[in-house]
Amino acid sequence: MNVVLREYAPSDRNSVNAVALAAFAQYEHDYDDWASFRDGIGCMADLAGDADLIIAERETIVGAVVHVGPGRPRNRIFPDDWSIIRMLVVAPQHRGQGIGKRLVAASLARAYDIGAPVVGLHTSPIMANALSLYLALGFKRDCDLPPIKGVPYSRYVLPDTAIPAALDLLNHAERRC
Repeated sequence: MNVVLREYAPSDRNSVNAVALAAFAQYEHDYDDWASFRDGIGCMADLAGDADLIIAERETIVGAVVHVGPGRPRNRIFPDDWSIIRMLVVAPQHRGQGIGKRLVAASLARAYDIGAPVVGLHTSPIMANALSLYLALGFKRDCDLPPIKGVPYSRYVLPDTAIPAALDLLNHAERRC
């Protein structure tokens, strides 16, 4: 069955938060204070108030990502004119099916359409699959960030000139799935 991408609706709240918790559960033993980190992850739907929350659905919600456009509220580690990809999550039982790639493509397409000069994100080496995807798309590590609850993080950037090539790679990968 195909995956449909769509905009978040308030009725999606509990499902989005459950997918986020399931997606991050594998990192429980990596964070110094898992309980508080989990509490933040479990509120992913709250990000829809200031950003675009894109849902991947296959009968039920199987993934989500947040695109923060230029000028929208953000963490101070990102300049105001950048687009940002936040909280790419795919339910564990739906991984390996191209859902994450489709969600990233949707975020990159939005950034390109609105003319963001850079797409930024932050991630950690423990999130090896996501980091591998971002690097394959052309994201470059820009700087190291302070650890979050004991886990190292870095900021990664993709300039606007590299977005079309990244979208081509993602679209080619989708045709193979």
